[in-house]
Amino acid sequence: MTAVLCLHHLAQPFLGLAEGPLRSFGLEIDERNVARDPLPALDEVDAILSFGGAQSAVGPDATLGPELDLLREAAHAGVPVLGICLGGQLLARALGARVRRSPRRTVAWHELEPLVHDPLFDAAVVGLHWNEDVFDLPEGAVEILGPRRQGVEAFRFGDRAWGVQFHPEVDGATLDGWYATYGDWLAEAGVTEEQARAADRLRLPDQEAQAGRLFSAFAEVVSASAASRAASR
Repeated sequence: MTAVLCLHHLAQPFLGLAEGPLRSFGLEIDERNVARDPLPALDEVDAILSFGGAQSAVGPDATLGPELDLLREAAHAGVPVLGICLGGQLLARALGARVRRSPRRTVAWHELEPLVHDPLFDAAVVGLHWNEDVFDLPEGAVEILGPRRQGVEAFRFGDRAWGVQFHPEVDGATLDGWYATYGDWLAEAGVTEEQARAADRLRLPDQEAQAGRLFSAFAEVVSASAASRAASR
């Protein structure tokens, strides 16, 4: 069975809106908490999905070192990778790009348009941002969504590695938990919970459909890649 390694960084991990599309393609989901679980060798998995977290990708963090190495190896080997928020920042850093603190934390939905043709992002999206760090474009990568604000919104490296700054996997229940756990981030972002939740009510109805398209497209890439690798053995 084709295995997708899902890397979690939160104390309460979740697959959110990514789970349904991945399972509908018959993919096996191997979940690991990066802080406490050993990571497999690259030849033990067919793809990597790295989720967000409250950690920073800017400075040294011993718990993130093995993940950086694995992401770098996968991207250069053509193993499908999708990094989300912290995961996208780590992929960018693994590929040599600068990750930095933005002047202000962001809690907002941003409208994004395709900049080039891409198999995962073939239409406009509205991306949910809960972040403080941002990243530059890795050398050799293609910027695929814009406009930029503090940093790159999404990039593709080669044919099978993607990093995004926003959260396509988050649903309403997850957001409720974030408001309870990370509510102090709102003041740092210059918004009230009432303002943020009003934006959520406007945007969340489209989030599931967007996520379905994205994670289904990624699952297709994963399935095709695994079949190609199996045929070449």
